Amino acid sequence: MSASLLDAIRAALGTAPERDIIPGEFVRFGGRNKPMWLKLFSDGRAATFGDWRDGSSHLWTESGQPMSPAERAAARAWADQQRRQREAAQRAAWAKNAADLALRWSRARPLVPGDPVTLYLKRRLGVALWPLPATLRYVPDLPYFDDGQEVGRFPAMVAAITSPAGELVALHRTWVTRDGRKADVPGPVKKLSRTCGSLTGAGIALWSQPDDRGVIGVAEGIETAMAASYGGRMPVCAAYSAGALAAWQWPEGARRLVIWADHDPAGADAADRLRARAQRAGLAVLTKTPPEAGTDWCDHVHQRNTEQKERQA
Repeated sequence: MSASLLDAIRAALGTAPERDIIPGEFVRFGGRNKPMWLKLFSDGRAATFGDWRDGSSHLWTESGQPMSPAERAAARAWADQQRRQREAAQRAAWAKNAADLALRWSRARPLVPGDPVTLYLKRRLGVALWPLPATLRYVPDLPYFDDGQEVGRFPAMVAAITSPAGELVALHRTWVTRDGRKADVPGPVKKLSRTCGSLTGAGIALWSQPDDRGVIGVAEGIETAMAASYGGRMPVCAAYSAGALAAWQWPEGARRLVIWADHDPAGADAADRLRARAQRAGLAVLTKTPPEAGTDWCDHVHQRNTEQKERQA
């Protein structure tokens, strides 16, 4: 594969395959779930490539000259066929996952005071809150897998991730101990399940509707959203990640959005992107960031509650 093709791919997509490509071969690349693709045509003199996530596609020729109308039409037809096949495969995978996720969610238990999840949230926030949102549930012994191998079973907080239409599309799991601490696991203590629908605009609707003033808040994580709701006295949703925060879709009826941003570069960037979208849609937007760099609102509220208890002791 020529250096000029690799340069063209990197310029358009930011990355390129790291191995030689055989003419006529279709290749997926780009990391997790391999969202980028390349087709080098049989003569090795032309290629088409793109990114499944945004639907973009690009054409390249060895000579640098534009393809003929017939060549361009053939390349576009091939890319459209591949897109339709991928979309069909995605719909089939979502349908297969939907029943499993619905069953797992139905088997998760409602929270009760004193269970490992309520103890975990109390430790994280520095205060016991009740009632807790129905979008949070508890599994007593959820398996934890690392590199495909089950390494143990632990209590877990399970949260429903729903689409802007309110449909379950994934589960967010946080593994904890019986006394409400983060579980000692070899990898991330928080993981996303397989999905059964698009995650675009999705989130954890801890509180699904704006208040009577039309105010709704959003934060990156569950604990941060809980702290923001407690401290800000408003309904706050959780986006579950910085990327999801940037793409989060506010509910109908929202007139004012408060973004409870993490104080780090990823949090600031996500907040800026969401603010720009919301302002274009006509919402009034306020971004609130904790004063200490490297912290989130859960850290801030926990510290404040701890200091209050120490003064009262």
